[in-house]
Amino acid sequence: MAFNNSYKLFGEKGYHSNEPPFAQPVIVADHILSPMNMGAVLRLAANIHAAKVWFVYDKDPGFRSYKIKNTSSGASEKTDWEMIEPGKLRDALPPDYDIVAIETTEDAQNIYDTPLPEKVVFIVGNERYGISENILKLAGRKVFIPIPGIISSLNVSHALGISLFEWLRQRQFKKNM
Repeated sequence: MAFNNSYKLFGEKGYHSNEPPFAQPVIVADHILSPMNMGAVLRLAANIHAAKVWFVYDKDPGFRSYKIKNTSSGASEKTDWEMIEPGKLRDALPPDYDIVAIETTEDAQNIYDTPLPEKVVFIVGNERYGISENILKLAGRKVFIPIPGIISSLNVSHALGISLFEWLRQRQFKKNM
């Protein structure tokens, strides 16, 4: 099956437009343990045309920048990203965006049954402990990704990828209605 090059995700402007027809998401990654996962988050941010990526740390994690750069496949240089302390995060986030945590909590909703806001901040947590309580409190909504297998969690970048592209699918669906 050949790829149909005539399909344009962003309409007339095409795939690589600098002006998507909807708000750009913001990504918050709370205490990511691996520079490889940081790179994967940055690559996803570039894929989806994210406005900003915040990596939350109490102190500098000491990652070598070349590891982040290599695993992001160049996205670290094309994506607006910064490290930020937890206490400064709330004030840095856009006030007109809804904050959605990707986390398996008791009050989380299935992401596929949840309309995701156009102006969204997605929060993901660290690979071992998830989203810290103080960051989780910022979220107005929590979503989970249903997993039918015997392992009930995903790599942080995989969970973020699923969530970002579900958000994008919902934008496209609304556009085509």
